[in-house]
Amino acid sequence: MIHILAIILIIAFFLSYAYFIYALIKAFKEGAVSWIAVALVSLLGALFIIFLSYNINEIEPVEWAQILLLLGLVGITGFYALSATRQANASVKMARETKEQRYSESLPVITPTIIPTLRELAANEFVAYESLVSGNGIKVMWRNVGKGVAINSRFSFWTAPTSPGKATFFPPCESVTLEVGGKKEVDYSEMLDDAQLHEISGIYHPRLQVEYQDIYERRITTVQEFRVDEENRGTFLGELYFTINGRRLGEEVVNHD
Repeated sequence: MIHILAIILIIAFFLSYAYFIYALIKAFKEGAVSWIAVALVSLLGALFIIFLSYNINEIEPVEWAQILLLLGLVGITGFYALSATRQANASVKMARETKEQRYSESLPVITPTIIPTLRELAANEFVAYESLVSGNGIKVMWRNVGKGVAINSRFSFWTAPTSPGKATFFPPCESVTLEVGGKKEVDYSEMLDDAQLHEISGIYHPRLQVEYQDIYERRITTVQEFRVDEENRGTFLGELYFTINGRRLGEEVVNHD
């Protein structure tokens, strides 16, 4: 009978100890304890269980009482360790949500409005095909419609293909800061001397682009694409999207036929 009770106690101690190790590992993954502490406690616990198993017949009733007390302490410690880890997780989650909210409240968002020429207005076009190929006649009003200041804003433009495998690139020529509600007009007709012919490959879309930063130095990009029907010499406003530190924020925002 005593042996059976001893075996049950060893199993109970092992389960309690396993629960304690689980709590420690979980705390380690959350950064609450170091891996050295997990390894040390695991080793000591394993040695104790081995020692207890080999000396089960020599343990006196008083010693069993001490083992039961130790068993209870291990279980309680594991419970509190796991509870502390859960509280730490909740605090980390709340801090992350607060940080994201603070970021969103200071995020600049620059969007383009294409200013049509009188010829384009008469033809009910927003951009003439010849203008999208050459850049001549492309005039854009950029506005900061976000909640934060856009720092180091640099505007560029990729034209429609000028020939198979080639397109013209208008590189950024200045860096400006746009306050909330601020705007900047860019006329690419005045920048023809800066245009550069580049080779293109794969899926290509002519596009307006602006790169800027917020007060937290996050790199933000606005891209307005165009779609071109080269056979019918037609142009269409394509996709408008944004990226932060290279990560795209959303799917298609604007898509007019």
